[in-house]
Amino acid sequence: MKHKRRVLVAVTGMSPQILTETVYALYTQQNWLPDEIFVLTTQIGYNNIVHNLLGEDGFFTRLCNDYKLPEIQFGEKNIHVIHDADGEKLSDIRTPEDNNLAADMIVNFIRQQCTDDKTELHVSIAGGRKSMGFYIGYALSLFGRPQDKLSHVLVTEGFENNPLFFYPTNYDNYISKKPNDPNCTKTINTREAKVMLAEIPFVRISYGLPDLKQDNNSFSQTITAIQDSLINGKLVLKMTKLDSKRPKFSLICGGQELFLSQQHFCVYWTMAEFAKMGRTLTLPDDKTACANLGIGKFRDYDDWEELYWEHYLILNPKLRNANQNNLEKTPQETHRDLQKRLPAIFREVVSRTKSKLTKKLGEHAAKHYGIQSYGKRKYLTYALNIPADWIEIIQE
Repeated sequence: MKHKRRVLVAVTGMSPQILTETVYALYTQQNWLPDEIFVLTTQIGYNNIVHNLLGEDGFFTRLCNDYKLPEIQFGEKNIHVIHDADGEKLSDIRTPEDNNLAADMIVNFIRQQCTDDKTELHVSIAGGRKSMGFYIGYALSLFGRPQDKLSHVLVTEGFENNPLFFYPTNYDNYISKKPNDPNCTKTINTREAKVMLAEIPFVRISYGLPDLKQDNNSFSQTITAIQDSLINGKLVLKMTKLDSKRPKFSLICGGQELFLSQQHFCVYWTMAEFAKMGRTLTLPDDKTACANLGIGKFRDYDDWEELYWEHYLILNPKLRNANQNNLEKTPQETHRDLQKRLPAIFREVVSRTKSKLTKKLGEHAAKHYGIQSYGKRKYLTYALNIPADWIEIIQE
């Protein structure tokens, strides 16, 4: 079975070596090689990568040749330089404003990469400014999926931060131990270097929180949206302008608003009232429903249907004042018609609200706010598994 497309993403600064060190460690210790590499860096970092790693004599090319690695897509187009709103590339990150630009670019890049289910990411925090490493690790925590990994590389003393060292060679290669010290005559053999991959566990907090992968928010806006959902876990059912031609019905779940049709809102509202009463709804399959519903065999359904009709009348003011409005059907006829169709309507609402909630909030949060079912297929029990004091119903 063909594996997902493997992508290595790293941040770098003055030391492009972390790329060759990471690729070496992934290959020798995990037998994992990227199909493509992306780097997020400054203009200085870009220049260092192009000068030291790329080209026929670059150290990335040497690494691939020395260890006979398969082709890895990595060139100048894979290097993304942090820039400001005017497109001016940053030579370095020196100010709080520069830091914010780096945060937005890094977070949005990881967000975009995580929208492709056909990829698996390996993200390295080994290079760049400390804040860059923090942001890329945090971004993976925000948007990362089960297949994504996070790591750092550890290098043995003498080779770490040595500008002449790029990876352990498979042949003898002597370099100065302290190349920046003109008085140092001691050399070290790159063949004896040890580069160790330290995989970093991280919490994938996108599960159970709003799905923000499709939003093009800044770093701070993303954090605010997630913080709001953590603080505000309650469910609000909101209905506005009921007497107007365009009433609105919505659910506010963890601070995220989701609009529903009147019919779907009425079902959800009734389930919310049942949840506030600590009750559930057992609903038989369609064939049994036609024969037995409405004749007292399913007490909780009878109570639920009665409450649904009360809500239906509230949401349809014209029906409440049937004598003053020329309606095609009397309230009694409308009620009888709804009774026949209600089991099918209910199942449709369960399915569609689940789909909408999943798209808006993510799969795990949808389970919290959606109508859940359990039991045998012929007789399923439905419930909103939300504490009663977390449910608020607003009519404006």
